[in-house]
Amino acid sequence: MSSYKKWTEAEINFIKDNHQNTPDEHLAAKLSQITNENITTAMIRRQRRKLKIKKDRGRPHKFKKTEEIKSEETVSVTN
Repeated sequence: MSSYKKWTEAEINFIKDNHQNTPDEHLAAKLSQITNENITTAMIRRQRRKLKIKKDRGRPHKFKKTEEIKSEETVSVTN
């Protein structure tokens, strides 16, 4: 039986701060790296929809490299 992820306020803020210029795949990879949890692209998309955050349609903007995503130091690791 699987359980749902309890999102922390820091993780939610990370998605809010970086969703515009960063693809969901990169957000998932960076959050997985920071929190040492398996966070998938589908989890990021679901959380964006829950927060009513929409991505712009059309051609994607140039995105930042995963290392340059802002606010990464604000996500705390809690186990």
